[in-house]
Amino acid sequence: INTMRGCPYDCKWCSRAVYGQSYRRRSPKAVVLELEELKREYDFDLIWFVDDVFTINYPWLREFSKELIASGIKIKYEIITRADRMNEEIVSLLKQTGCYRVWIGAESGSQKIIDAMSRRVKVEQVRNMIQLTRQNGMEAGTFIMLGYPGETENDIAQTLHHLKISNPDLYT
Repeated sequence: INTMRGCPYDCKWCSRAVYGQSYRRRSPKAVVLELEELKREYDFDLIWFVDDVFTINYPWLREFSKELIASGIKIKYEIITRADRMNEEIVSLLKQTGCYRVWIGAESGSQKIIDAMSRRVKVEQVRNMIQLTRQNGMEAGTFIMLGYPGETENDIAQTLHHLKISNPDLYT
């Protein structure tokens, strides 16, 4: 399910061919109604919210959590997000509403490469959020790119170090 279209970030490697840089979000109520219908019709086991940054809007996420809890349906789901759009409150809300896996964009363990990508995040933030996610009983996955223009063997070694320290359950 997607709850939004577009992304306000400008990471250099990301395609804007479909949505441009606009960002539009469905109402939390509409998303929960769709989940109720899908649960009734298909009795699914798992939902993957395919939004680029599921946790981008804290008020939206709080309202979604309220609507989902009020609906009484229990779902198991996974999301994609950014480390800078997570904190203890957000991780707790995700856990309370059935999130079992959080994919956190890292792309590299080298701050030089992260900066070259215009990711606007610190490697340490990514590590901390991977660890916080796991400490809260959810799986943490992360995305890694190798071969970014200007990347050196030292940058790749930093990425390996980052993966060892942050210790995600999964990476791709």
